[in-house]
Amino acid sequence: MKQVLVVGFLAALLACASAPPPKPPSGGVLDFSLPIWPATTAHSFADDRGYIVVLDAWASWCQPCERELPQLDALAKQWATQGVRVYAVNIDTSPGTVQPFLMTFHIDLPVLLDPGGGVLTQRLGLQKMPTTWVFDRAGNLVFTEEGTAALIAEKVNLMLSTPAKP
Repeated sequence: MKQVLVVGFLAALLACASAPPPKPPSGGVLDFSLPIWPATTAHSFADDRGYIVVLDAWASWCQPCERELPQLDALAKQWATQGVRVYAVNIDTSPGTVQPFLMTFHIDLPVLLDPGGGVLTQRLGLQKMPTTWVFDRAGNLVFTEEGTAALIAEKVNLMLSTPAKP
């Protein structure tokens, strides 16, 4: 009887489990635009060719973002003269939440807007908050991380130690 209950529980658990979230293919190209906050003019990532690009999805309601975004801001300052561009992509549905968050956590990163996260979900497979994507100098996706600035720093620092291809 106990085995039947255990087997039944496991079967129910497996039935409720969802498939792993889709991840963007390695090598996916950064080839879209998002509005820049607060001006809302479009920023085209094509303008970032030749730079390592770090995109971080965040929201004002995301508690892990409160820890990660200041760490990425500090890393961006460290990398500023080394050919790395770091963008904070806000997915809140109202841009009015951006400034209070940035002021509270002393964030100076350039902020891009993706209300509701639709573009990041469609283009990069956004599933969890925060999520960070790292693109090489040619705009190819090389790394995705959900919430650990130390791993992002490790990957970018490794990329910086590798000479850029002419």
